[in-house]
Amino acid sequence: MAELYLDDAERRIKANMTALINAARAVPAVKTKPASAASVRQKEAADEAAAVVATQTGALESPSLTVMQKPTREERMAQLKYVRESNYRTQQAILKGEKPEVPPEDENYTYDYTWHVFAGGGGEWRLIRFPKFKPTVAKSDNNNNNNNNNNNNNNNNNNNNNNNNNNDNTVVNGGQTTNIDVLKSLLRSLGYSANLIDSSADFLNRLLKDGLDYDNAISIFLDSKEYTFKNGQKVISPFYTAYGYLNEGLTVPKSAADLFNAVEGYKEVIAKYNLNEKFISSDSLKKYIKNDIKVSDLDARANAARLKAVNADPSYTSALMQLGYIKAPTDLTDFFLNPDIGKEALEQNRATAAFSAEAIRRAQQGVTFDATRFKQISAGLLGKGLSEEQISATAATGFETISQQLKPTQKLSGIYERIPRAEAVEQIQMELEAEQFLGTASERRKRLSELENRSFQGAAGTTTSSLKRRSAGII
Repeated sequence: MAELYLDDAERRIKANMTALINAARAVPAVKTKPASAASVRQKEAADEAAAVVATQTGALESPSLTVMQKPTREERMAQLKYVRESNYRTQQAILKGEKPEVPPEDENYTYDYTWHVFAGGGGEWRLIRFPKFKPTVAKSDNNNNNNNNNNNNNNNNNNNNNNNNNNDNTVVNGGQTTNIDVLKSLLRSLGYSANLIDSSADFLNRLLKDGLDYDNAISIFLDSKEYTFKNGQKVISPFYTAYGYLNEGLTVPKSAADLFNAVEGYKEVIAKYNLNEKFISSDSLKKYIKNDIKVSDLDARANAARLKAVNADPSYTSALMQLGYIKAPTDLTDFFLNPDIGKEALEQNRATAAFSAEAIRRAQQGVTFDATRFKQISAGLLGKGLSEEQISATAATGFETISQQLKPTQKLSGIYERIPRAEAVEQIQMELEAEQFLGTASERRKRLSELENRSFQGAAGTTTSSLKRRSAGII
């Protein structure tokens, strides 16, 4: 029970010490009054408790706490006024595009604002902290022993310095040790490839030597177009050169991870189907990103191009050429992987090509091709929720019926209508297409059928009357 109580007391002491330290750091310096006897006893008790905790936890020494007198109302108001004025000056500077006021340094860091350039254009001021140099002093009760140890340490340090000269991986800046291997490991954990990281090692190492910590170094590497080092030299980030430039011109820039995954995915698709590398050129990649083409979309496109090439349907290829989507039969892959065409536009073009192919397939039966009309009809079918395959099947059934009705209707038009034949042929096909694909009955075909029926009935009536007259009076 005593041990449990002691553990609980230690936790309370640690919590109180942490709160007091944080409060001392957060509150600006104010005038203090001489500590009372009770305050002195409280400090001594805290120091004794801290010594117990330090002994049990292995700490070398306990922090010395300063008992702060509670600030007066006037002092608190002065502090708030300073904070408000400082925030106001910072906001006004940012609105004007000027460098904001740099916050005062504290015990651990100095601060400075640097201009952060966005990959997609524009930028902002960002506050970067630089760790301050903190010399470490070893304490000992025996100064003579210290001197002897220091001599030995100097020899060891000379050896260490020789080793450090041969190892550029570790950077010591302001008492803070950073290592390029750690930074590389952090980037690998975010999903970036070893090739990218290794090729960018020099840039990353320079960021660490310039005083940046890991978080700021990663942010500059992935999110900035360039960085200005303390010596005034501007260097473009290797990530921007390979991926970040793709955000240029985008209304909503993509994240570094999205850009990296998209580009690497595109490359895998092109390699998978053994396609021309022109589809992963800088220009093509930029258009794929602009049109928001996902890796899965590009894979589906490449697979569709492969299947169409295997099937080798001449009617489909002819449709693509007559629609102006390709210039030669060998451009079939270019149609599907065209980076200028977004997902919805390609879907519409594929539907129109599938629809038109069925009309071209029946050209010998009198069906003619009309790009404008076919685009409108296929867009309507696509709007009804039909897929490319369903549109193709609908077109096959419809144009088959049209091909059977076309010539008989054209013949009747030539008999009963006094309009040029070419004009009649075009109008009749348009009306038959509306009947099959839009559900609109052809008034012309209905009228011509009625005229034909009347003509047939009239001819039949005349023949019957003649027979009756000729047979009257016989017997």
